[in-house]
Amino acid sequence: MSGATTMADEPTAERSVARRILPKLGLSLLLGGLFAWIAARGGVPLIPSREAFAQVHWWTVPVYLLTLLATHWFRATRWRFLIAPIRRLPLEEVVALNWIGFFAIFALPLRLGEMARPALTKLRHGISVSAGFGTIAVERVVDGLLASLCVAWALFALPRLPTDDPVARALPFYGYLALAVFGGAFIALAVFLWKRAWAVRTTERLVGIVSTRLATLLAEKVDQVAEGIRSLGSAKLTLGFLAETLVYWGTNAAGMWLLAYGCGIPATIGHGVAIMGILAIGILLPTGPGLFGNFQLAISTGLKLYFAAELVEQQGAVYIFLMYVMQSVFITLAGVIPLYAMDIRLKDLLGADQIKQGLSAPPPARQE
Repeated sequence: MSGATTMADEPTAERSVARRILPKLGLSLLLGGLFAWIAARGGVPLIPSREAFAQVHWWTVPVYLLTLLATHWFRATRWRFLIAPIRRLPLEEVVALNWIGFFAIFALPLRLGEMARPALTKLRHGISVSAGFGTIAVERVVDGLLASLCVAWALFALPRLPTDDPVARALPFYGYLALAVFGGAFIALAVFLWKRAWAVRTTERLVGIVSTRLATLLAEKVDQVAEGIRSLGSAKLTLGFLAETLVYWGTNAAGMWLLAYGCGIPATIGHGVAIMGILAIGILLPTGPGLFGNFQLAISTGLKLYFAAELVEQQGAVYIFLMYVMQSVFITLAGVIPLYAMDIRLKDLLGADQIKQGLSAPPPARQE
């Protein structure tokens, strides 16, 4: 009977996942198409001409793939420092869960994949979803702050060319706005960490005006999210996380600079830092599967700040095309292989069962 029930429940679960994804997929495709249209309308074709590939130094392509592997590795391994106060996981598990999570963010519409890592750590290790989100929050805030600092530095230090492109002309405003937002979020994280009890009490008191039961539930969630950022209270864990974060970002910038050189763009390492920061902020916007549209728009906008329009429309288009194709293939393979090896389903990445069954469960015992 239990087997029959399970078989009967499968179509219902699949329909539930489809109902959750399909409307967002439609909206995301519209947004991705809009961003891609804006990029193409700005003079940068999505598919470069055959002549534009003639200037490519093809030896830079496999070298860029090596930098991409290093970038992806350190982006994943640094998470072990954040999850360590809750539970110490084997390195291979950390890498596999993160690579699946990166693939989910890349493949699912409107950044639904952000749910994947907290959902999988709940499924495989019993770590509360709220605590998992706390570790993701640290990553997002630190990465956002570093990306916006890169953009702010580039806008100040690198000579820019005049441009008629409205998106490129608006970029400085959005760059400094991102710096203000992520700087404020970083301060909020610090307050959340060192005033954890105050944050819990404040949540309970404010929400308690409306509902005592809801206030208690949300206060528990706040406390569990704070558990996910507890690693910042350890100098050893914080330094380890920051060191690998800097290696991750440094390798990423070096790879982007190398590929730009290989495509015939006279870029410096500073331009690699600039493009990296602009891309990182650009892909935060919700968009279609594969980050298609805002990926192309972000890089083409950054290139227009520093290079002549004719160069951007030819060699810049090749640069964007090659980077997008290589990143897409790499992220997909790195995520799909462990996903199938672990027999993980789509609904596991979306966290439907974890939210229903485990969001209110107490966090596991701390491991010191």
